[in-house]
Parts: sequence; structure tokens; C-alpha cells
Amino acid sequence: MFKVAFLDRDGVINKNNLNNGYIGKIKDFKLLPGSLKAIVYLKSLNFKVVLVSNQSGVARGYFKISDVNKLHKYLQDLLKKKDSKLDKILFCPFHKDGKVKKYKKISVLRKPNNGMFKIINSKWKVDKKKSFMIGDQYTDMLFAKKSGIKGFMFKEKNLLKFIKSKKFIK
Repeated sequence: MFKVAFLDRDGVINKNNLNNGYIGKIKDFKLLPGSLKAIVYLKSLNFKVVLVSNQSGVARGYFKISDVNKLHKYLQDLLKKKDSKLDKILFCPFHKDGKVKKYKKISVLRKPNNGMFKIINSKWKVDKKKSFMIGDQYTDMLFAKKSGIKGFMFKEKNLLKFIKSKKFIK
């Protein structure tokens, strides 16, 4: 069994106030204070760290899957410089109101559904008592609830300070 820290991306790892919250390109990606250090810290506590993110900007035609993948590679490169990494990155490009036909659909991967949790749980048996989700939206808290893990609403400025304030994360 593995303890897993599920982290939303936009609003938790990076600022979510550009392009109406649709961040799909590196030029729009601005890290929040403490976000990289928080991932390094969680890894030092033997958590698997998994990014789970809705990216409906793909379905809406604002950016492409390749843009999101480049952005995630950029994030992993930043973490590599700190001798760290995200263990897995999952995102949902689908949305029922999408303009791009290929991605216009309802998906079990889209939070608040917990399809991304199920993928991780089949890869690593998740220790639900020791695992958690940090997100900035109500859908993230519903994802946590449906997955049977703790959910923490992040509306702070520094992710590392926020995580260190949670007594159970040891």
C-alpha cells in the first residue's frame, strides 16, 4: 500500500488567474510560492505525488494536448533540478461543451469524478487512510470524497507552508 498525495495543478501548483484560468502553455505557467518545495517535501516523506488536473482548454480549443504535455515536461524538468519529480501526471482533456469534436464528451476522468484516482489505485494500491487531495475547487473535494481520501481546500499563497500546517502529513 502506498500513501499518495494527489495535487490539483491550476491554483495549487501554479497561478490560475491568467487566460480565465485556462493554462495550457508554458508562457502562461507561473508557479505559486512553495509549490516545488512542497513536492520535494512530500517525496521526502515517502509519498507518491500525483498531479490530477482537468484541462478542458483542450476540448474548448484553447490549446492542444501537445501544449499540455510540453508544460508538464517543463514542470518535471524544474523538479528534476531539485532532484525530485511527480510520480504520475494525469489530466482530463474532455468536456461536454467542448468545441473540438474529439474531446467533446462526458468523461469519468473529469473531476469531480474519480477516474484518475482509479487509475492510480490500479497502478499502486492507495492507502486511503494516509492519502489525500489538495485542490482549490469544490470539484477537487468531491474527487477526494468519492475516492475515500481526505480533501484539503487550498486558498493560501504558499503550498509548502500549507502542507506543513497539516499535522497528519508525516
